[in-house]
Amino acid sequence: MKNLFLSTAVFLLAFSPVSLASDRQLIEAKVCQAGKPKCVELVIRKMQQRYQPLAKQCDHDALFALAYLRTTQTFLKTIDEINYNNPATVVREDALFADYYFRAYDAYHTGKGYVPPAWQIAFDAAQRRSVSGSGNLILGFNAHIQRDLPFVLYELYLRGRPVSYKDHIRVNEFLQQVNILPELARKFDPTIDEDTPGDADDLQRFQLIAQWREGAYRNFERLRDASTNTQRIKIAAEIEAQTAATAFILRQAFSYPPGIDSSERDAYCQAQRKQK
Repeated sequence: MKNLFLSTAVFLLAFSPVSLASDRQLIEAKVCQAGKPKCVELVIRKMQQRYQPLAKQCDHDALFALAYLRTTQTFLKTIDEINYNNPATVVREDALFADYYFRAYDAYHTGKGYVPPAWQIAFDAAQRRSVSGSGNLILGFNAHIQRDLPFVLYELYLRGRPVSYKDHIRVNEFLQQVNILPELARKFDPTIDEDTPGDADDLQRFQLIAQWREGAYRNFERLRDASTNTQRIKIAAEIEAQTAATAFILRQAFSYPPGIDSSERDAYCQAQRKQK
């Protein structure tokens, strides 16, 4: 009974519409409800507003924030080039996906509201400056893709705006064009190209993201196709547990070894800021 209660709480909190930020949820904006490209412009403005103070402070959360911003800018730039079956649906996904990230970030940094475990580990690592720049980036990717995305897709399904598998796959076409590492290395951590999981080339980084996105869609299907609410709650709890376990492994893998900390990286970042 205790486990069922905890799983129920996890499931309900995962879909909580309450935002602790002063910002209105992007998905509720009229242009986002309509799935218009101007919605993506709104998302980008919100991301820029949030990223700029992080960059000025050389906050370790700035790396994922900038990567997410550049990814969204690439989405907008390519929206007419990719043959989506239903572009409006993908635009709505973009807005709701950003809402999930903002909600987790605000809950963690205000101390109010639910912080998914995978995000808790990612934000803790950034606040404690305990992992490399690559670690900050991959922890964010894990939390947002493997944890958030199944719930985002399920919520869109509940709203009557499902994203088709074909359009989900087509998103990979623009993601393959995103290469944020040179800018991240230049602004925040020059070592970021050195310890990316696997080979450092762009193709293998993209393949990791594509693999995680595939798993996220399959987990969405599990949520959608569950025969009972109890089964769906169990699946939601499994997603939370699995992504938290992955985050724990990633944090260990990218933590600074004994005797080494982020001082050199932080000094480099500050020096770059002073040159502007």
